[in-house]
Amino acid sequence: MEHCHDFLKSKRWLDQDLDSRYINVEHPYAILLSEDEGQITLRGNAGDDNGQNGEEIFTFTSLKQLQEWFENNIGE
Repeated sequence: MEHCHDFLKSKRWLDQDLDSRYINVEHPYAILLSEDEGQITLRGNAGDDNGQNGEEIFTFTSLKQLQEWFENNIGE
């Protein structure tokens, strides 16, 4: 999962609370990393909970899947 942290930081996604919830103010999503489960979850970022209670949009099981989603949907 360390590579996921590095990838997200390189795309200007921040983990402000140091709890593996990444946000980018330019996008309506939050990305949650679960090292215990080995999953990366993309959620809607509604309100000020940084996606904790947002609707789950996608779940990825690898960094490659997340990178492909970025390329296809965000263009980064």
